[in-house]
Amino acid sequence: MSPESTCVLCGQKTKEIRIIKAPDLYSIECDICGRYVIDHLTEEGFKHLAKEDRAMISAFTRELSEFSSPPPELHLLDNERQTERIIERYRNKTIVEKLNKLILYLGRKSHFFGEKLKIYGENAYPITYSKDKEEFDNIFEHAKKIGLIEMPTSGGNAVLSWKGWEKFDSVKESGVLSKKCFVAMWCDEDLNVIYEEGVKKAVIEAGFEPIFIEKREHNEKICDLIIAEIRSCRFLVSDVTGQRPNVYYEAGFAHGLNRDVIWTCKEDDIDNAHFDTRQYNHIVWRDADDLRKKLFNRIKATII
Repeated sequence: MSPESTCVLCGQKTKEIRIIKAPDLYSIECDICGRYVIDHLTEEGFKHLAKEDRAMISAFTRELSEFSSPPPELHLLDNERQTERIIERYRNKTIVEKLNKLILYLGRKSHFFGEKLKIYGENAYPITYSKDKEEFDNIFEHAKKIGLIEMPTSGGNAVLSWKGWEKFDSVKESGVLSKKCFVAMWCDEDLNVIYEEGVKKAVIEAGFEPIFIEKREHNEKICDLIIAEIRSCRFLVSDVTGQRPNVYYEAGFAHGLNRDVIWTCKEDDIDNAHFDTRQYNHIVWRDADDLRKKLFNRIKATII
């Protein structure tokens, strides 16, 4: 039987803790935060974070543990300040985004119309990126009030209503559930290995499908195909190495659609990056393997 432990993110007793891979690496099972992997050093570091910040990481682990495999490895987040990015990303969610997240969660959990789900209670607050149960309760009650959620008399405590399913479909159209990643980069022979061994591998390892138009066979007008694929993507990787106008255009179009854009650039060309985009945090890479590692970590930390 696995020993009992205390979850460093929420403070409650966990059901399971087991040593995996290495003596200092643990897999944690938590009713609030889900499943995650951590080591002693990272655990000690998280103890010094504010309670509200740990709650944001809890929202991250809960999301990935329920809808992704394998569970997130928190000890890998220190690279490239990923922990800070996770906290900032979740803390800046608007109340409308939090409501939408609740509806998305219910839609993804439901296998059929009218399914009764047990989500309301002490353990549910990370679902809406909330720092505590009080805010989750307020969002849940508002969703009931406006007719997105119905309360069954037995067998569960939440049912997505017809109006809720319509809301689910409209939110889905924003690309939030898409598994596609559009890649915008210079189609130069010298960058082929960067795409194949760097970008492509990182995107696939993170659980997404890379869409690089120059690598696909098609019979459509190229501009129409690019626009259609960007509309259908969850996020976009924009490598500005070579400073190609089409790369900036595609990234700008994605940004206008409220898609996440991850900016990358080779280290010897970063000083040439355009002024309008320099304020964004670029992944600066040396070679394909360096880009693969950094991009994988950035996707896991910022794209959910």
